Amino acid sequence: MLPKQSVPPRLARQVAQELYQHMVLYGYDLIELPIIEPADLFLIKAGDQAIGKLFTFEQHGRQRALRPEFTAAAAYRYVQLNSSGVVRWQFGGQIFEDDPNDSSRDYQRLSIGAELIGLSGTAADAEIISMAARGLDRIGIHSWRVTIGLTRLMRQILSRFGLDSRMERFVLNHLPALADPHKGKPFVLEQLDRFLLGSSVFTQSDEINPANMLETLLDVLSRTQTMGGRTHQEIARRLAQKRQHVVERPQIVHALNELERWNTINHSPTEAFKIMDSLIAPDDTASRQTLAEWKQTVQLLQAYQIPEENLSLRPNLARTWAYYTGIVFELTADGRHVGGGGRYDELARLLGSRRDVPAVGFAYYADHILDLLPSETYAGPFSVTISSTPENALAAAVWADRLREQHIPVCLMPPEQAQNGSPLLVVDEQQRISFGAEVFTLSDINRLVSLLGNQP
Repeated sequence: MLPKQSVPPRLARQVAQELYQHMVLYGYDLIELPIIEPADLFLIKAGDQAIGKLFTFEQHGRQRALRPEFTAAAAYRYVQLNSSGVVRWQFGGQIFEDDPNDSSRDYQRLSIGAELIGLSGTAADAEIISMAARGLDRIGIHSWRVTIGLTRLMRQILSRFGLDSRMERFVLNHLPALADPHKGKPFVLEQLDRFLLGSSVFTQSDEINPANMLETLLDVLSRTQTMGGRTHQEIARRLAQKRQHVVERPQIVHALNELERWNTINHSPTEAFKIMDSLIAPDDTASRQTLAEWKQTVQLLQAYQIPEENLSLRPNLARTWAYYTGIVFELTADGRHVGGGGRYDELARLLGSRRDVPAVGFAYYADHILDLLPSETYAGPFSVTISSTPENALAAAVWADRLREQHIPVCLMPPEQAQNGSPLLVVDEQQRISFGAEVFTLSDINRLVSLLGNQP
């Protein structure tokens, strides 16, 4: 393997071109998207946690940002076009993202990907996943694996516990901690208690007395006009919500118990579906329908020649629960993340559409891909060098032009710099050219091209 810093820019472009051509086979048009967009565009998608990662500046009283990704920009263009049809778009270029916790990270990276907007269903999901995986095969990475999750199924499982949307978000956002052997349910319950009323109110006990909590806070209210600039009415509404959340705490504990079982699933499709069939309640028709659709997606992937041994199902897989609405997936190779994506049917409405628009997409992490490419990939495109001096410059130009018409890249170099490993042609003033022991005239160009085409 070659380290990333030794990858010439032209070879990164070569890999990008291979991936672009691969996605064209699936009907995806290459589009250009702006490097600079309104900062709100990316905050709508990623939330306030993205503020610290954006490179922003002010222009004419508006906050602008260098793009940190392509999905929001593609969805925004779809909305601006007022389209109601299906589009298949691919894109590529530099993205810009700061990391306040890692100053060594590259701020600028190459990203390549695609969006399928306007089409719902398992066929669209399988198309995106298979296209992403098979693209790695095209550029010589065959050790890939796909891990697939389903946010909609996890939300349906959680909905049976009757939590409000705020508490559902809390539970879903803490699924990684729930699965962490060093944290687990005790840590999540501690965070829950802090979230409800502050660390000083609760202990590790599961028993909480809402009456005591209300008495304490109402006593504070009786001795003050406002708290933090809020009116009594506003505080009362907040207290009612807090009390409801405290009442819901036993339900949250039951939900965590159930999700602990789902958190252990990270298996092949055959084994994972068997476990999930046993966990879903017989009367939970919505979850069973979603599971059936997931099975259909996996069947379609196998039709696309995605082997089952390259697939893992992990229901709790999600980088952000606020964004994805259906299937999510990650691509890995040799232990590194090389891509990922999923379904985001609500984004268009958040960006100004009057309705939800089905959409699914993915992006390659091109910097990781370049690290993993086999060394033979770096041979570069086939080209020849013509040794050119001032005396034979005219003849060299004629030969270079004729060879380029035959789609052979040619570099003109002085003799002292011409030994660069590519086939070397030496031209003389009579417009003859030598390749090895043979000499060619312009009338012999087809034979020369054939000979060059057989070079390793």
